[in-house]
Amino acid sequence: MPLETQFNPVPGVPSKGIDVARIEKELAAMWANASDGENGTRSGVIRACALNLIVYTTPRDDRQSLEDLLSQVNEQHPGRTLILVADRETKEPRLEAYLSTRCRLLGATGKQICGEQITIEASGPIVQTAATAVAPLLVPDVPVYLWWKDIPHYEDKLFDRLAQMADRIVINSAAFDHPYDDLLRLSQMISDSSRPVRVSDLNWGELTSWRTLLASFWDVPDYRPLLDKIDRVEIKYRPPADSPKKIATKALLLASWFSSRLGWKVVGDRVRPIEGAIECDFSSGDHDITFSLIADMTTELNDGKISLVALSATKEAAEFSVALRAGATKLETEARFDAAHSVGRVLSYQMRSEAERLSRELAFLTHDAIYEESVAQAAQLVGAIINYERN
Repeated sequence: MPLETQFNPVPGVPSKGIDVARIEKELAAMWANASDGENGTRSGVIRACALNLIVYTTPRDDRQSLEDLLSQVNEQHPGRTLILVADRETKEPRLEAYLSTRCRLLGATGKQICGEQITIEASGPIVQTAATAVAPLLVPDVPVYLWWKDIPHYEDKLFDRLAQMADRIVINSAAFDHPYDDLLRLSQMISDSSRPVRVSDLNWGELTSWRTLLASFWDVPDYRPLLDKIDRVEIKYRPPADSPKKIATKALLLASWFSSRLGWKVVGDRVRPIEGAIECDFSSGDHDITFSLIADMTTELNDGKISLVALSATKEAAEFSVALRAGATKLETEARFDAAHSVGRVLSYQMRSEAERLSRELAFLTHDAIYEESVAQAAQLVGAIINYERN
């Protein structure tokens, strides 16, 4: 359906400090004016609030791109959006608020369904206490989501306070500038029972197609006996832009998903470099499996994406693979076994936009147990890699 975005600055706002009662009064007046059409008729504006979405961002982010993204998200999840723009580099204390509505048309009815947006700009030492400005503005009795557009650290008081308000936290581990340390922190955060959190990861969502195709190999009865005989896994990834010498978080999460689903354990003292790759061993009882995490240098793209996953059962001469092809628009799967049989297919592959991935995550409130187990396994793998690098 067509989308309309309406921005309405409110007289008297911004103001020095946040006057919650005044903001709520201005919002009420805004909605009353929007509902009144010409000649006193009703304009067909429907005020909707399915959730609270807190968005943490910084002045470095492209504000217009964020506004466009939130307009798309509002189509599926109208509610109250609170954008907190935190300027930690400016020393002068400042706290101001702006109000707006965000609307879309309901088909050909002429009616509009609208959510509301409160943008809070904070700078200087006030940033650390900005959660106190956010809390009273949350609409009661609907879920609270926190989209943290930065790297989440528990030692950050603002993140900690906002996280405790939220029913679910949305992050993007692809943006980690120190992938190993940040994954370790993420694992600690998820496993801390004293401050329980539910985490969604936009980076994890990008792996859905890969995980689905890899898992689908074992839907074929003839392939199932080979699952326990896999002894080698290769994952090729494009280097991440911020840390090109580190293994991309997608590769670490995918390796950890696969191994954790099969109950494989990280062998901590078996990590080694081999021709531009990192190899590490996993074990399943008395069965060892070698993982090769390989930086794909065949392209100049440094986006941290997966380009190939290959699973081998060497003694059975069997290999199962999923590869990114045709300018990242196709995923090609192939199963080769008995050195003579080969079965493959090519599927269209379209990366979901960030707005689509965020909308999907706003549909869930429960723990993602598989993601949490994969992060815990990734932390063990990262720990083994760090120990190797230090020694």
